Amino acid sequence: MNADPMTEKRLAELLTEGKFLTAKDLAAAQAKAKQENKELAEAVIELGLVSDAQIGGLVAQEFGVPFFDVSRERIEPSMLSLLPEKVAMGQQAICHKMSEKGIWFATSRPDNYEFFKLVEKRFHLPVNISYATEEGIEEALKGYKQDLLIQLKELLERMKKTQHDEDTVQLVQLLVYSAYDSRASDIHIEPEEKDAVVRYRIDGSMQEMIRYPIAFHEKVVFRIKILSRLRTDEHAQAQDGRFEVKSKGASVNLRVSILPITHGENVVMRLLSERFQRLRLEDMGFQADDLEKIMRACEMPHGFVLAVGPTGSGKTTTLYAMINILNKPDVNLMTIEDPVEYNIRGIRQIQVNPRTNLTFDQGLRSIVRQDPDIIMVGEIRDPETADIAVNAALTGHLMLSSLHANDAASTFPRLYEMNMEPFLLASSINTIIAQRLVRKICTHCIETYFLTKEEQDALARDPKMLEAVKKRAKGKPLSKIQLSHGRGCRACQHMGYMGRLGIYEIMLISDEIRPLIVRKGSSDDIYEVAVKQGMRTMLEDGMDKVFQGVTTLGEIIRAIKS
Repeated sequence: MNADPMTEKRLAELLTEGKFLTAKDLAAAQAKAKQENKELAEAVIELGLVSDAQIGGLVAQEFGVPFFDVSRERIEPSMLSLLPEKVAMGQQAICHKMSEKGIWFATSRPDNYEFFKLVEKRFHLPVNISYATEEGIEEALKGYKQDLLIQLKELLERMKKTQHDEDTVQLVQLLVYSAYDSRASDIHIEPEEKDAVVRYRIDGSMQEMIRYPIAFHEKVVFRIKILSRLRTDEHAQAQDGRFEVKSKGASVNLRVSILPITHGENVVMRLLSERFQRLRLEDMGFQADDLEKIMRACEMPHGFVLAVGPTGSGKTTTLYAMINILNKPDVNLMTIEDPVEYNIRGIRQIQVNPRTNLTFDQGLRSIVRQDPDIIMVGEIRDPETADIAVNAALTGHLMLSSLHANDAASTFPRLYEMNMEPFLLASSINTIIAQRLVRKICTHCIETYFLTKEEQDALARDPKMLEAVKKRAKGKPLSKIQLSHGRGCRACQHMGYMGRLGIYEIMLISDEIRPLIVRKGSSDDIYEVAVKQGMRTMLEDGMDKVFQGVTTLGEIIRAIKS
């Protein structure tokens, strides 16, 4: 067994010697790794050149031990429980098999001799070691978290026989913990005739997790209302609130919406975790030149930066990531939001409250009298807010906001509809970020395939998309184009996807575009000039990521047409 860790140089040698990569592929991966400050292994996987399992096999061979592909194996909870979760995490090792002949461990640290000597003494059995990638171990560790769902089901079975108040408390707590561990953004608790259905939204898709008898539902809603400080005797009106819990040492805020429907009160809880507050622009899928454009926009002393797209396209996340860059001790940064999703230290945040007449426009009027340098308005919804925001951008403030528009060029017709003067828009807007969210291919089960007949037919019906694919295929016929997808595995719950990233177009308002805005030129005219000046469209950005093996063609078709 080679005790020395795998170096990037040695990995590059193994990949080329084993004919996994050509010299050209390796150069592209090394350039990506350097440009994005990533490890070589991560870069080649993201480019779809090799899979996580293939790299794992090479490293295992170098260590002189078998390779354990976590994505292909089912690990029983009883095996995982042989090591406490904290120990498994700290040592990056999980137990996956035990018999009277020995005990088998998968680990990303096969040279961790001292630990495995202790294990042998503890169990009085010989230890057999396999290598698993760090990503594989991380996924296997989620098996501990899956115990939460097992606990939920066991609790519900117990509650069917006998109910105590503390059971309902534990049920709500387990729902939150398991949603957080599943990377869910929302928990839906939906009453039906006989059952209440609990669904989580994971990577934008709804997944049913459990059902419980409708007889429990009133107590569950009561508990959530108590936590959210809502009226427990109100069942006929919508109510909104929030509460906070700690999960695995992290703080999770839940924004609660309760709405009466046919069979009871429907509950939706949005998870607002600290981990999302730490999001960086670098982690959100921007290509290097687009990222540079946004960084320059953040350095502007005044003007307007707009994030545009439909609901659920990640606009607020982009604005928060920009705020994390702009939040410095020498500036006064203020926001007005509906709702305030994340409390960020160092900035003054205002929550819209129509009951006290604290609307976007009224709040913004007050903010400009508070000597701000930078202002973030959650969303431009009406002419009054748009007018104040544009004038603030013209009078020495850097403004950030979001707007519902299909693409960057469509921003201007939307603002014209709000009776904004074109010359004011031309003078105030610096940058527009149009975006959509797409799911990322699971790196544990990524594989290549040739375009299917259905995909070829879909492309044939869309000339722009077909042109974008042909441009990147470099003359190959459609039937010979190789792309990537996830085959589905335990790590991604057999979805083939894990996580999301954005596809973007960044429009800089240049001296050539400003006259078009002033004379209310069409969005097509503005779009054409922006493309000529080098704007990468969302379609092009999406197709680049398809051919890099980051997402799938189906995801881009879905996102672009939404």
